[in-house]
Amino acid sequence: MKVFGRLVLIEAAMMVLPLAICVLYGESDWQAFAIAVGVAGLTAFVMEFATRNVTVNLRLREGCILTALVWVVFSLFGMLPFLWCSTPMTVTDAMFETVSGFTTTGASVITDVEACSHGILFWRAFIQWLGGLGIILFMLAIIPALNKNAGISLFNAESTGILHAKIHPRIRQTAISIWSIYAGLTVISVVLLFIGPMNLFDAVCQTMTTLSTGGFVTRNAGMMYWNSDYILWVEIVMMFLGGVNFLLLYGAWKGRFRQMWRNDVFRAYVALVVFIYLFILVNLLLRGQANSLREALIFPLFHVLTAITSSGFGIPGVESWGSAVLGVTLLMMFLGACAGSTTGGMKIDRLVLMRRNVINEAKKMIFPRRTYVVSMNGNTLDSGLVSRIAAFATIYLLFVFASTLIVSMFNYGLDDALFMSTSAIGCSGLGYGATGVEGGYFLLPEPVKWLLTADMLFGRLELFTYIVLLFPAFWHK
Repeated sequence: MKVFGRLVLIEAAMMVLPLAICVLYGESDWQAFAIAVGVAGLTAFVMEFATRNVTVNLRLREGCILTALVWVVFSLFGMLPFLWCSTPMTVTDAMFETVSGFTTTGASVITDVEACSHGILFWRAFIQWLGGLGIILFMLAIIPALNKNAGISLFNAESTGILHAKIHPRIRQTAISIWSIYAGLTVISVVLLFIGPMNLFDAVCQTMTTLSTGGFVTRNAGMMYWNSDYILWVEIVMMFLGGVNFLLLYGAWKGRFRQMWRNDVFRAYVALVVFIYLFILVNLLLRGQANSLREALIFPLFHVLTAITSSGFGIPGVESWGSAVLGVTLLMMFLGACAGSTTGGMKIDRLVLMRRNVINEAKKMIFPRRTYVVSMNGNTLDSGLVSRIAAFATIYLLFVFASTLIVSMFNYGLDDALFMSTSAIGCSGLGYGATGVEGGYFLLPEPVKWLLTADMLFGRLELFTYIVLLFPAFWHK
């Protein structure tokens, strides 16, 4: 409770930014943000006062609870401006939009984003930028108290993937270094987009939602509003970088480019992007839909990056590319990009290890007396880790299957239900069919919106952080 009080106070301070933007543009939504800041600040004060004599002593279990609940608590306070702004939402829609933002899913229930104030648009982009690397990682960088006992537990609970490496002895130093790279790329992207046809406000918001692989936009026409190949190329590069492990990007910044290329996961990531792009290109050529450089190169490559990095930006005509592209899009949404990035999905790291394990099992059938090990980047991995990866993949698929069945109970076809569930659990935000160009997430029934909201939270923390809370043994002293 003491830690949550401090975290809520920081969120209240964050909402001062969109409040100031509303004042700058002369918009009345500053009042909505002012009330939200007041509510969050008062709550933080009450929690701090009630625990003024409590000494913070976070252990492993408290770290898991904090990591699991901070996303919910931040969303509850983060949705308040959406309830009281000049374009108010229902509680369901506000929670859906906020969770979609913090988890960088990018599925939106707003039908006319251009009717929203600059403050609301900035807040949507900012929460995606914050959620890209993770709320806890941000807090570890700015609150030293969190690093004393449970820093590594918090870091591991929120970080995605199978291995959680550090680049410094102290977790706080690692968090600061990662956020420095993130902030540096953010500045570079803003400058590049501003050089093009974007104004400064759009460049800032679009950068925050692209580098975080979030997917929110500030224009109803999406990326096609600017009708610029230059903008699309900048977005392609930034989405690609957002899908790379930020520890590798930090190493590249330090000049260790060879180490980055030798990384097994990074090479698999590049290979997948190239292979799937070529697959889609061949499909378009066979269908006679690649009649220009934009249609043959830019649009397919943009779609590959937006799907595999779970960015969720839409481009025109994708639904007309055929069932083969739909199938490979679902596959990319399942996979995601590299662990340690801002992306969702199961992560390519697990695909690499499962592939090697399958090869080993096949070899054992031929040479049963030989011993085979699974390795990554030259390091032999424990057999228990391979079992955990198989367990995660099984649970992930079961979650998608269960969510699909529940959504289909609301009179949606199996393809629509599967796409919705995969998009939500993979934190992708892409739409198809009922949530695509002919529909939208705003049309979904409230129970489905709440289900997808839960899916986004479960998917962002890769399921186990929430599943562990269900075991009675977790709560025993």
